[in-house]
Amino acid sequence: MITELNSQISNFYPMRNMRTQPSFTEQKQQKGAILVFCLIFLTVLTMMGVSSMESTTLEERMSGNMRDYTMAFQSAESAIKAAEAWLVVQTNLPLVSGDGSTTVWSENSMDPSATDGMYWWQHANADGDWWNSNGVAITGVAEVSTQPRYIIEEYRTVDSGQSISIGGGETKVPRVFHRVTARGVGVNATTSVSVQTTFVQTYD
Repeated sequence: MITELNSQISNFYPMRNMRTQPSFTEQKQQKGAILVFCLIFLTVLTMMGVSSMESTTLEERMSGNMRDYTMAFQSAESAIKAAEAWLVVQTNLPLVSGDGSTTVWSENSMDPSATDGMYWWQHANADGDWWNSNGVAITGVAEVSTQPRYIIEEYRTVDSGQSISIGGGETKVPRVFHRVTARGVGVNATTSVSVQTTFVQTYD
């Protein structure tokens, strides 16, 4: 009687589809899978963060090196301008010397600090110390480890191609070529730039 009644009640009130609860073992397996996924995801994020930091650090170093190189180049340019300004105010042809004692070196001067018969610019020892001993320094260049220096060489005189007429003849005005080499240093003493130019002028 009771069984028939329960059957009738079940037919009258149909049971809803109930979600089956996972067992304890299944829940444990699901939690383990999520943990592994989170660890892998965190590992990927960590690698991306480290890579981004290394890239930023490298870019900062490259930017600093470029800035240091630019400062060294501008320092050498300042020395070039100073050397040319010195030549401009010389009304007479400057005297030359083999060691730069007269400010202007003779053409293809030998290295005064060596006796091997090589020119000064052929030597590997033409480093900062060599320039400090033989180059002419300028002042006023800020934010550099060493003030720039320059060397002036007289290497050619041309007395053709230009002339002025005086009466019935011509008086040739020679043009003197000077080669100016400058060395500039940046904030870092190991960052150096050498610049060379040619300056042409006529003298009395």
